[in-house]
Amino acid sequence: MKQKIYIAGKVTGEPIEECRIKFKIAQLELEAKGFIAINPLEIVTDSTTPWFTAMRMCVSVLVNCDAVVLLPCWEDSTGAKIERKLAEDLQILICNYTPFGLTVLQKHQWNN
Repeated sequence: MKQKIYIAGKVTGEPIEECRIKFKIAQLELEAKGFIAINPLEIVTDSTTPWFTAMRMCVSVLVNCDAVVLLPCWEDSTGAKIERKLAEDLQILICNYTPFGLTVLQKHQWNN
């Protein structure tokens, strides 16, 4: 069974096209490694959605993922910090979007 990996990073306050590109690059790389990549920009498709509504939509998907990958910009994002903390509290694997982090993700022994 393929693992679902949620991509977390900064969206609010960023140019939407730049966000689409950085999240899509991560999504394609994760998919190429055999994972189901969960791109929050594909969950919340309307960029005018209020922040708290978007977060609720994303968090409801995140809780059913096997891991979270943090884009380098995650520390500048209130939403990504919430997503990271939630993943930590729920004992969901957290990896940075780096070559090392992706190696850890690939070598993780999944229990499902």
